[in-house]
Amino acid sequence: MQHGWTLEKTKWDRLLSLVTGTRWSKTQLVSLERDSVPENRGVYAICVTLKTLNFIQDPFKTLYEIIYIGKSTCLRRRFLEHSDRAKRGVKMAKECFGNNLEYWFTIVDANRIDELETRLIECFRPPANLIYRHIPARIGNSRPA
Repeated sequence: MQHGWTLEKTKWDRLLSLVTGTRWSKTQLVSLERDSVPENRGVYAICVTLKTLNFIQDPFKTLYEIIYIGKSTCLRRRFLEHSDRAKRGVKMAKECFGNNLEYWFTIVDANRIDELETRLIECFRPPANLIYRHIPARIGNSRPA
């Protein structure tokens, strides 16, 4: 999977049509904040900001990156999984950035949740999303070298 924002305008256009009208909320990705996350179905993004790492140069003062995008039938349960028992990509981000992670979320109807998650991943290509793909191959008869 490639990482970093896509430069394909058609993908951004599809995403923008989906996110229009959505309302996003955020909280720090620490289990003490669990009550601020609803138990509804939705899509979420785990983001990191570098503003507290004391960069002096202007371009680095407000860096903000989406590192993981997902969906869940219960946003609070998934929040707790990421805050308490994070898997590889998010766990690495927590080790690297500590408490600078935020959990952004929006409640989404069941008929839109898959497409919204797919389009967000397609456009932002977050580094902690690990996608394993089956690589088709066939082994033929061996031949002497």
